[in-house]
Amino acid sequence: MTLFGTLAGGGIGRQLVLYVVLPLWLMLALGIGLTLHYVSLEQSDRLKEDIKLIARAVRGPIGEALASGDEGALERTLSAVFSLGQVYGASVFDADGRVLASSGIADLSLRDTPLATRVMLTGENQEQYQQTAGKDVFSHFVPLTDAGGRINGLIQITRRAKDFDQSFELLFKTAWLSWLGLGALMMGVVIWGHYRGLGRHVNALVAVMDRVREGDWQRQADIAGPQELRRIAQGLNDMLAEIRNHQAQERALNQRLRHQQKMAAVGTVVGGIAHELGAPLNVIDGRARRLQKLTGEPEARRQLEAIRGQVLRLSRIVRQLLDFSRPESRQGGPVELNRLLEQSCAAVRHEQLSGARLSLRPGASPLWLELDGARLELALVNVLRNALQAARSQVQVGIRERGKWLAIEVDDDGPGFPDEAECLLAPFVTTKPKGEGTGLGLAIVHNIMAELDGGLALTTAPGGGARVILTVARSSHAQGIHTAD
Repeated sequence: MTLFGTLAGGGIGRQLVLYVVLPLWLMLALGIGLTLHYVSLEQSDRLKEDIKLIARAVRGPIGEALASGDEGALERTLSAVFSLGQVYGASVFDADGRVLASSGIADLSLRDTPLATRVMLTGENQEQYQQTAGKDVFSHFVPLTDAGGRINGLIQITRRAKDFDQSFELLFKTAWLSWLGLGALMMGVVIWGHYRGLGRHVNALVAVMDRVREGDWQRQADIAGPQELRRIAQGLNDMLAEIRNHQAQERALNQRLRHQQKMAAVGTVVGGIAHELGAPLNVIDGRARRLQKLTGEPEARRQLEAIRGQVLRLSRIVRQLLDFSRPESRQGGPVELNRLLEQSCAAVRHEQLSGARLSLRPGASPLWLELDGARLELALVNVLRNALQAARSQVQVGIRERGKWLAIEVDDDGPGFPDEAECLLAPFVTTKPKGEGTGLGLAIVHNIMAELDGGLALTTAPGGGARVILTVARSSHAQGIHTAD
């Protein structure tokens, strides 16, 4: 980009020229004009003073020649004056205004001339610009006196008016040419200085913003230039980083929303299927139980018991599907956590899922929560059921207090979680052999904890195996009510 590109672009450079360079240039022109005016007046006064000096110098000899009537002396004196080169014409007039002698271009008569009359009456020197023989001249009039002091004539010495202009013309041209050159130099310096110090950095910022406007959000502005521009560039980079961060968050939220929408659709379909399967399974189980009572053959009774076992397994799957598809709970009430843990442990012990030992370490004092206890119990039952199925010998349940939060920790001594344990929170994902799990247990827990504004973490137990942490908010309000009771 050229140095004048900034000015042509109508940006800061043009504003500098319009509001800084141009006013300074005009002020300089005003100063030069005033200076030339006063110099012109001074030069004009100096040239007039030269005429006056000449007039005073010849006044004596001409007065003596006029008094003695020596016309030859008059002519010689006037010729000498004219030969100086600064005089355009010289004339001598008597008291009546008639010319007695002249040299060069001069008036031939001053009769009825107001200026000559004033000289004769006042005896004072007079001067004026006038036309003589069609030429613009400057005339200086000096009175002549005789030995008695009476005015007996006057001298007129003229100089061309353009002599005054010519003496000033060179200075005038030089001054205004210098003004033009200085103005061009000032403009060039300002534009060059603006471009080097400011314009190129502003152009770089504008280029970055243009790229951002076109969708290039990864663009970064160079931190360069004056301090103010560096701060603007840093602010622009920070803003772009914040926008990129928000875009990443928005993409993640959109992915989560699409996932939740898909899960909601899956839940709707699953819920409908589970409801449709529930009634036929109850009918199959009831008729198999009736046939067991009617038949006495051991093999038939064994087969019917196997059918009922499979129906029980299908019923458990249907129950999990219903739990997964159940709408979000909005019910809440005071719940004592220790009591809820005891109920959950009793429920899974009753199922007799494995030979692993389940031990509970309750809190030292009542721990109250304000939430849907049935939903939390369902989450705990699913976690405990999975732990008992995976454990080799024992499952431990404990409570850890973390300020306003309570963490329920379920540890087992099984093989633990895979490296990417988060994938187990998706529905229908399981690490169990085919036909032994639905992959809905942890998905149900994850949904319930999200409903309760709690947390779910899958990690490794201190002694090996798996640890599941359920985090819920302690309710000081509920605790206060029940403590008072």
